[in-house]
Amino acid sequence: MRALLRDTALLVSQLSNGGEVDNAATLREQCRLLVAQFATALDAQGIAADVRDDAIVAQCGLIDEAALRHLPASAKAKWESTPLQVERFGTHDTGTRLYERLDYRMREPVPNVDLLECYAAVLGLGFRGRYAARSGPSAGAHDGEAKRQALIAALVAQIDQLRPAVRPGLVADRSNTRLLDRLRHVSPWMITGAACVIAILVWFAWDRILDAELAQLIQQAKRP
Repeated sequence: MRALLRDTALLVSQLSNGGEVDNAATLREQCRLLVAQFATALDAQGIAADVRDDAIVAQCGLIDEAALRHLPASAKAKWESTPLQVERFGTHDTGTRLYERLDYRMREPVPNVDLLECYAAVLGLGFRGRYAARSGPSAGAHDGEAKRQALIAALVAQIDQLRPAVRPGLVADRSNTRLLDRLRHVSPWMITGAACVIAILVWFAWDRILDAELAQLIQQAKRP
């Protein structure tokens, strides 16, 4: 699920890093498309409706907040009157709702780790929600951000516990001698097949690298 937010993460990061918005209407259509694509992908994966809606609410909240923070003043009023969350769900309370749903999801007997990773990505990309009103140089602002960072830390710790450890390789106990003996009798077709497997593994490795780049992007976006 986290990987499905990659394009959203790139958009939010571009806005956060000073990306210019030439046309607010074009940006809105782009964001609508991102939300629609995310919803379609979740449905295609058979994600439960309540989990899907929680994830989309989080995505809408992230985009709305980023847009209102970085749009030109002339375009903010129109977006604020009808944000994506209102268009999609008819609600205007994502700043509070997201944290309430996250608290509920973290306390479930069997938490949905994919959804928790989605929340972690949204918070890591800078979503503040109910803590945004406390922004500023005051002690209250620092306290609010400290609570948000503590929540992120607790969330990441829970995700680490829920994700199963990598299982050891099934051939770890085989001696090098036995392996070489078997390779002497391998047919060219098997070698070709092995090459295909290696190519697939390389593809997955690059996918992991992309995930790592997204994770780094999230860490950069967290920094004030």
